[in-house]
Amino acid sequence: MDSLSRALSDKRLRGSLLAMLEFSAPWRVDFETALSGAPMHYILEGTVWLDRPGEEPIQLNAGELVMFPRWDRHWLRSRNGFLRDMTVREVVRQNQGDAWAPGQWLDRPLKLTLDGTGEKAKILSLVFELDENSPHPLLLGLPRFIHVDAERTGMEAWLRMTLDFLSAESEQQQSGYAVVSSRLADLVFMQIVRSQLLRHPQEAAGWLRALVDPGIGMALAAMHDRPEDDLPLHKLAKNCGMSRSTFCSRFKQLVGETPYQYLRSVRLERARQRLLSGERIKVLVDDTGYATYYAFGKAFRHHFGMSPQQMRRQHSAK
Repeated sequence: MDSLSRALSDKRLRGSLLAMLEFSAPWRVDFETALSGAPMHYILEGTVWLDRPGEEPIQLNAGELVMFPRWDRHWLRSRNGFLRDMTVREVVRQNQGDAWAPGQWLDRPLKLTLDGTGEKAKILSLVFELDENSPHPLLLGLPRFIHVDAERTGMEAWLRMTLDFLSAESEQQQSGYAVVSSRLADLVFMQIVRSQLLRHPQEAAGWLRALVDPGIGMALAAMHDRPEDDLPLHKLAKNCGMSRSTFCSRFKQLVGETPYQYLRSVRLERARQRLLSGERIKVLVDDTGYATYYAFGKAFRHHFGMSPQQMRRQHSAK
C-alpha cells in the first residue's frame, strides 16, 4: 500500500449532511460561512452559477462538482438568480428541514426545493466532517477551492454511480440509511482528495505535501501502517535516506509538528477507534506505549477534550 493510501485509510468522516436541492429559476442561495465542515456540490441536472467574494462567476454544468475544504462563503444561483436571494438557512426553514449540528448524521437526507417558472437545476450537496475535534491537516493542506469536471478527469462513471445510489437511498429512506450514506460519503470525499493530489500535486500544502514527498511520505506511511511499533528517529531518518537532523527539520516544515508529536496523535486516533469498538482501556494503555493509565488518560483528554470514559459514554448514548 502506498503512503497516500495508508494515511488516508485512517481518516473517517464523523458526520456529514446530505441534501438534495431541486431549484427552479430564479434563485440564489447564500452558503454562509459555517464553523466546521467542507461543503461539496455536485451538479446533477441543469446549469448553475457559482459566485465567490472577489472572483468571477463560474458556470457549472451537469457532471461538475466544487468543494470548499474550509467552508469559505459562496453562492449558487440560476442565471437571473438575483431576483430571489436567500440564505441556505432560510431555504431549510422554508422546507421545514430537519435540524442538523456538526458531527451528526441525519437519519434521512434533506430535500430542499424552490419553486419557480424558469430552468430547473438538481444538485446533490454534502458537508464533510473528518473524525477530528479540530480542523485536520488534510483539510488545511487542500486548496481553499476545488473544481472538478468529473467527466474529463475520469471520475464521472464511479462518481455518478455512487451519487445515484445516494440519491436512491434518499428517495427510499430505508432503514440503515445513515450507515450506508456515511460509508459512501467516505468514498466520495477520499476520491476527491485523491483526484486533486494526482492532478495538481504542486498545489498540496502541509500534511498533503508531506504525503507526496518521497522521503517524508515513507515515514508517514510507516507511522500509519505500524503505529504500535518502536519507531526511533534515527531509524525513520535512515529509511528516508536523511540524517536525523535533516529529517526532523523537513518533517516539521511540512507537517507542522515533530515526528514524535505526529506519531503520538496517530496512536491516540487509533486508540480512540478501538475504544469505540469496545476495547478495554488497559489494553489501549499498553499498546500505545504509555507507562501508566494516568499518563494515557491525560494525553487522551488533551487531544480529544474528554477522558476515554467520557468518550465511550457519549458514543454509547448516541
